[in-house]
Amino acid sequence: METYERNHGTRFTHLLRFDPQVLESLHAPGELPGSVRVASDQHPGVVERMAVVTAVANLPEQQAAHRRRYLRALLDIYDMLPVRVADAASVPGAVVVAPEREGRILAELLGVLPRHQGWTPQAKRMPAAGGLLVGVDHRLPARSDRLVVVDGVVASGVTLMAVMHLTARPGAAVDVFTCHATAEGALALARYAERREVALTLHVGHLSGVLDERFYSVDPEDRATLLLGDIGDTISPVAPGT
Repeated sequence: METYERNHGTRFTHLLRFDPQVLESLHAPGELPGSVRVASDQHPGVVERMAVVTAVANLPEQQAAHRRRYLRALLDIYDMLPVRVADAASVPGAVVVAPEREGRILAELLGVLPRHQGWTPQAKRMPAAGGLLVGVDHRLPARSDRLVVVDGVVASGVTLMAVMHLTARPGAAVDVFTCHATAEGALALARYAERREVALTLHVGHLSGVLDERFYSVDPEDRATLLLGDIGDTISPVAPGT
């Protein structure tokens, strides 16, 4: 854990463990609930942008132009979501949480967080005895009744589950916005929210891929192909002000 803290320049004030049995239950196959709203079901342009993202993620070397195309594709996907994140963030009482780094960068570029201000926690997952441990630092709001969470991808879903656990009161309304999710991650978020008695809506650009043994989102036909790679590493060198 100390290595993760050192690499990200923070100290984790909260640790949440998801053991293998819990993850297996959360990620089990099932029917997606109506609270998971997938933009690509209605907007084919999302799939085109995801193809750009996947192509850049798997380049052996990424130039600045590639990174800018990747970032532009992510922002385009946000524009294609049926609900605009700015509208959700403007609801009275809404608190925006945008985890570092991609969540914070996207939220700033989308105009829902003042630059370098707001609730931008480090929320990092770490392997732990076949399961996952999530460390979250102190940059979290008090427990709230209405949360808007901005992120880039939901793979396993554990970092956003940790954010919900720490910031949402029972009965809270939580809107999660993301460009991509695996079915396992989307189901896990929905199931976890139900257990926490949280009213979750997941606004996602595209649903595809599977989780590999490291809990990364990969192509089921070729597990060496990452669908998004590390979004923060990819976009931070070209994001304004970072």
